[in-house]
Amino acid sequence: MPLFLNEGAGADRGLICGYQLQPSGPAREVSADGIVQALAQPDQVTWLHFNLSDQRARRWLLDAAFLPAALREVLQDHDENRRVEWIDGGLLMVISDFTYEDESDPWEVTPIWCYAGPHALITGRVHALKSTDELRQRMRTGVTAASGIELLAQLLDVRTARIKALATTMTRQLDDVEDEILAGNIKEQREQLGRSRRLCARLRREFAPERGDLGRLLHRASHPLPEADRAALESSVEALGFAIEEIAELYERAKLLQEELASRLAENTGRNLYVLSILTAVLLPMTLITGVYGMNVAHLPGASHFPLVLLLILASGGITLWVLFWRRLL
Repeated sequence: MPLFLNEGAGADRGLICGYQLQPSGPAREVSADGIVQALAQPDQVTWLHFNLSDQRARRWLLDAAFLPAALREVLQDHDENRRVEWIDGGLLMVISDFTYEDESDPWEVTPIWCYAGPHALITGRVHALKSTDELRQRMRTGVTAASGIELLAQLLDVRTARIKALATTMTRQLDDVEDEILAGNIKEQREQLGRSRRLCARLRREFAPERGDLGRLLHRASHPLPEADRAALESSVEALGFAIEEIAELYERAKLLQEELASRLAENTGRNLYVLSILTAVLLPMTLITGVYGMNVAHLPGASHFPLVLLLILASGGITLWVLFWRRLL
């Protein structure tokens, strides 16, 4: 069976990187011209990673006869909807991964298209991704996998490690925020807690459904996965599940800290209003008396006795405080 529907299609470019795993040591790099020779070796696992923003890569994948028609249809339609399906003896996945741009938000994700078979892993992306770049770096130091599905599980593990790193960073930030709130050092924690909740919500929204899809796929008896591939995928799903649960706990913790912060702010506001009310009550009689004696009225009694007026002002303030104490308002 030919590898490509059109003769010469394998010579097209658009390949970001290609590697053929070796029993020991670093993987052997595969160039665009060597794709056909690498795929013709069924005893070796080959990883091909394409830039789907390059039309030549799309043409190559659409002409690849060894890929299932469902994958070619997804690529042709540029379908970004999440998919986890067992098709033609391989695993088709459209999942999310973290973008590589340093200036992007840590929760910004973009799709990656994957097809893993017994002897190959084909991946494609439009924007640069962190997980595929890290897996490419690991290829230079040595990666072993018995199948493309096992290699896909390693790619999922790399992405899960990124989620755990984000969770660790958020945990440290929430620890600092909690210490500041409990110490009464109220400042700009509300914005930071809001960012943490948004990040947790985005991570759960992107990766929790994928965990469920993979779990259901593995529990279906109709998919005859080799035991090693099933174990690798189950381990990846379990690690992803733990990471998502940690993210969910961080979301609830950030929510509780927001409630605690709102309570502290309300308490401070109430205390300030209480003090302001007391000062207003104390100064009100004084203001009344000074206002009366400040009027331009001739022959007003006591107008020529300023010390007596001052004493009357102080006495009115003292009487007001005594009334407040007597009414148990202080």
